[in-house]
Amino acid sequence: MKRADGNRLMAENYRDRYAKKLFNPATIATAIDAVAMEGHRQYRVMQELPFDLSETDAAHALEQWLKEQKFNYSWRPRFLEQDAFRPSIATEHPELVISW
Repeated sequence: MKRADGNRLMAENYRDRYAKKLFNPATIATAIDAVAMEGHRQYRVMQELPFDLSETDAAHALEQWLKEQKFNYSWRPRFLEQDAFRPSIATEHPELVISW
């Protein structure tokens, strides 16, 4: 295995672990209940890291759970806030928005 392959695997493993933590159905259900009690009709799954996690196994499992629970969801582009003094390298990644 070449170094680049090893680095790609490490990055994929990290993203998979992050997605599993972020898209945990129990955590999402608790967050949805909390914002619904405040009168909101949608919940954005806020990512701290700008990764495209929409194709991970954890995201697909959460999508299946959302369908079973009759929630609507969509993957919308989230644009990173740019610093005027630094050049931009990546400006968007998909973010999950759940509504009811």
